[in-house]
Amino acid sequence: MIKKILLLFCVLVFSASIFAQSIIVNRYFNSATGDGTGDVAELVVVTDRLNIKKWLIKDHGNGTAAATSRLDEGGGKFRFNDIPLWANLRSGTVIVLTVLSPADVATYTPDVDASDYIIDVSINDTRYFTALSPTGVAFNVTPHEAIMIRADVTDVPESPPATIADRNMILNGANKAVHALAYGDFMSTALNSWNNITSPKVIFSNGLYNTTNYVGNGTIGMVSLTNPNQANYKTPLTSATPLITTLPSYWIKQSALTANMPYGIEVYKSTTSYSYNSGPVRKMNAYVIVADPKYVDFKPTSSTPNKLPATFVTDEPGTVLACLNSGFFQSPSGSFSMMRYNGVTTAQNIAAVTRSFNGNNTSYYPTRAAFGLAPNLVPDVAWVYNISNVVYSFSTPFANQLNSAPQPVPTTADGQIWNNVTAVGGSPMLIKNGVINITDTEELIVIDNTSARARTAIGYTADGKIVILIAEGGNPPTSDGLNLVELANYMKDMGCVGAINLDGGSSSTLRIGGQAVIRPSSGGVEQPNAGVILIKAKN
Repeated sequence: MIKKILLLFCVLVFSASIFAQSIIVNRYFNSATGDGTGDVAELVVVTDRLNIKKWLIKDHGNGTAAATSRLDEGGGKFRFNDIPLWANLRSGTVIVLTVLSPADVATYTPDVDASDYIIDVSINDTRYFTALSPTGVAFNVTPHEAIMIRADVTDVPESPPATIADRNMILNGANKAVHALAYGDFMSTALNSWNNITSPKVIFSNGLYNTTNYVGNGTIGMVSLTNPNQANYKTPLTSATPLITTLPSYWIKQSALTANMPYGIEVYKSTTSYSYNSGPVRKMNAYVIVADPKYVDFKPTSSTPNKLPATFVTDEPGTVLACLNSGFFQSPSGSFSMMRYNGVTTAQNIAAVTRSFNGNNTSYYPTRAAFGLAPNLVPDVAWVYNISNVVYSFSTPFANQLNSAPQPVPTTADGQIWNNVTAVGGSPMLIKNGVINITDTEELIVIDNTSARARTAIGYTADGKIVILIAEGGNPPTSDGLNLVELANYMKDMGCVGAINLDGGSSSTLRIGGQAVIRPSSGGVEQPNAGVILIKAKN
């Protein structure tokens, strides 16, 4: 089964809450029964090793409850029991919660083996949940609905309210709210409680409503808007389902390298020789990292002075899954290439280079390539230039070339603000808009471009997966490396619709789980870098 893309992430933005987006309400299903029997809610874990013991999940019961009591959240409210099942959840785990009748709860078989990234239980099962609603109020998805998950681990008596502020906190569902998903005209109901929800949230309103009729009453969410076969109501996010389906068959998945890693990263290796367009046959020892930025953290990071990749790994807090070299840098310190992470820029693409023109040293101002992630985690590649500490992208690179007069300095009128919050620069562009477009001439980056050497490149697929190639070079007879034309076609063969070249040669390096897996062309010795790219578990 091919994974559906979780488009929900495309509308979520960064939140100050430490719980934000650690788990999401992905979709839910209204069975249209009066007591909620047959209703389903589906959660997706985003943060690796997540502990949701004693958290809450609740529905808002049409959003029409009177604002006069501690119970005015208006719907069923259930606490995840303090049991091992709800601790240490892996990123990508899908939790399917079904409302069953008492008779069915007594006889059904829950799926609590999370090794396949699926947990499927009844929300009425007291082994896994504790009902906090008044007697007779069940979890019941309705036509005007919001479902919320909260990191509320405080046992608070339901009645009487301690203070008005405390009552309003419960009313608004704002106590450590993590995520909410709503449907229909929920935000226009009497209490307008949608506006009071402070967590990251998404609302759908693609049904038709009047006083007697509601059309669209069924499955809502970001994966499917059609009524599912309830027995198969699971988003396929298992480790057995590949992140990428466009790799040629000579790429072999290296499951042993990622055995203890969360969902969202895969490593492939190829030792198959490569030849482009009847050109030279290159011996290859190459690795590809495929990463889904919704589930693992993509972090370019820099250092002054330069330091070894192994030191970047040991110095980094959290769990580093992979480490590789980034863009070009100056020895002994300083990056020539952009480095940005979560909106903080530590280096920009070089603003000017000196080249000879008419016998004189002349300044040129190249628009160079960069790879980035927008706030919604959608990848992009662009030719960029920093103007007054704002990065602008350009539809085409400025047409600089050696032995010709330099193009003017880029201005704001020439481009548009590049809003990517995380980015790494390199040069040159390899693939843009699905077409091979090697702009080394325009970017003034003529460095062994026609020679086979170690290469590092980063790109992305049409469905938003990050693809990173590290091809070993300078290690005959094991691996020759690639030239730029071969590199671009190698990336295109893997399904990349955008890609840029990063630093190569002796800089090309790769560590998986702290282990060096390629032999650097500098005699097998890793070189200090001004910056690296880290793939990390989200925390």
